[in-house]
Amino acid sequence: MVCNFRKATANDINAITELRMELLTVVGDVNEENRLEVFNATRNYFKEKVSNGSFSAWIAESNGIVIGISGLVFFERPPHGENISGLEAYIMNMYTRPDFRGLGIARSLLEECISNCKDLGVGRIWLHASEEGYQLYKKMGFIDKNSEMELIL
Repeated sequence: MVCNFRKATANDINAITELRMELLTVVGDVNEENRLEVFNATRNYFKEKVSNGSFSAWIAESNGIVIGISGLVFFERPPHGENISGLEAYIMNMYTRPDFRGLGIARSLLEECISNCKDLGVGRIWLHASEEGYQLYKKMGFIDKNSEMELIL
């Protein structure tokens, strides 16, 4: 199988949205009641954020079909000892369609994300690992930091 990897553009918004919806469905974050609302909000988010550069995505394609995706959200915190630049990236939207898993696609997409972060001077990359992705992230040098908490408003 030939697989091409490339940075997504504004022309890829529909594909990015479609794969994000597949991911959200798999993890149980989308149901029939909220599907349309989540789809529209997601599409609008990607239209704005891909255009202004605050979200970057990489696409894996085979025979013109998008089979995998990865994404980065960039933000800046005040500098600190572990990240003097303050520039951080959050990896999200890592998803490979089921028929194409186990072929190294997620690893290649992750490598694209990391390379882009290095080029931009990002000092810290973080993510939330799924059970399926955990070992890949460990192999790529990510370490556990279990101090995160959240408050849903």
